Amino acid sequence: MIARSAHFVFDKKVQYKDLARAFPEIFKKFLEQTGQMPEEEEYARMLVKTNLKDLEANRKPEGYNRQGRVRLIFPISKDGIVRFYIYRGSKSEEIGQMATIVSKILTQRKLKHKLEWDKMVLFIIKERKKKD
Repeated sequence: MIARSAHFVFDKKVQYKDLARAFPEIFKKFLEQTGQMPEEEEYARMLVKTNLKDLEANRKPEGYNRQGRVRLIFPISKDGIVRFYIYRGSKSEEIGQMATIVSKILTQRKLKHKLEWDKMVLFIIKERKKKD
């Protein structure tokens, strides 16, 4: 799948704290697969620990929103539904591959979710303007 973003939308029953059991593996795979693993292993552990602390407290975590070609974002939820997305500034097969890996991890952990593609509002608006 060639996409700019992959959006994971969870069942209404899923809370942030439910993601805690899958997050370390998801985050590690995300960093490895996207080639963004920090050189210092301690820094990577700190990123996981910080996000995990928020998840365990049932709060929205930071994710990975740093300068880099791929980001893992937990948006602010206005409807109470837990979601996150993996985003890259340009369309790429990398997003599809990463989404498949993450979806498998979530399914193994029995976290019911659906996967949507290219739902970034800003880019939808830009695409519409191009067509006009």
